[in-house]
Amino acid sequence: MTMTVATAAARIGREIPEAECSLDDALLASARLMQSMILARRADGVEAHAGQSTLMRLMKSQQSIVAAANDMFRVHRELLTLGHEVKAMSDENGSCPKRAELATPVETAFVQAA
Repeated sequence: MTMTVATAAARIGREIPEAECSLDDALLASARLMQSMILARRADGVEAHAGQSTLMRLMKSQQSIVAAANDMFRVHRELLTLGHEVKAMSDENGSCPKRAELATPVETAFVQAA
């Protein structure tokens, strides 16, 4: 199945922000998990060091997610450059949607409340 450059650019333009947001969602979910794990070990009768190695593994997974997000941002930048080179994009400024345009209503409310 082949597609035109314009079709491919439009498709990539929709999918790259979705991929970036997915990584943010994964990081947020793991942060919520870490919070729950820390709160759980503060319960009565639980040793202070309980789950420490598990927390360390979770922290390592969070570092991996952040590293993956860095790579995704590099991919985005390279695709933007490539899009200009093959004339798939009309202008250099304003071609990428702002993060606020990608956020869900709940995320937008959360950011505004902060």
